[in-house]
Amino acid sequence: MAKIFLLIGVLLSGIAALLYFAPRLRILNFVDYDAASSAVRINRHAAPRLLLPVGVSAGSAYIAAIRPELAVPLLFPTIISILAAVVWIAAGLTRLK
Repeated sequence: MAKIFLLIGVLLSGIAALLYFAPRLRILNFVDYDAASSAVRINRHAAPRLLLPVGVSAGSAYIAAIRPELAVPLLFPTIISILAAVVWIAAGLTRLK
């Protein structure tokens, strides 16, 4: 069951790398991109904040590998960290516009 946490972590780190290294792409669906110049700033702002759920997923994978009975309850901190990252990104967008 620890593999699901690793999959989530790899997926989110890939999205964070894509946002950082190709900042002109408009892939965040909860963001209103006004201009092309703001897309670069918004994506560079969002990329490091997506590393929070990556860290939580890595920690959950480690704990689930040691204690497999905790795999299902560890899904909740992973989901909460993704939601927290979305709120963190959305809260910072008001400063960038």
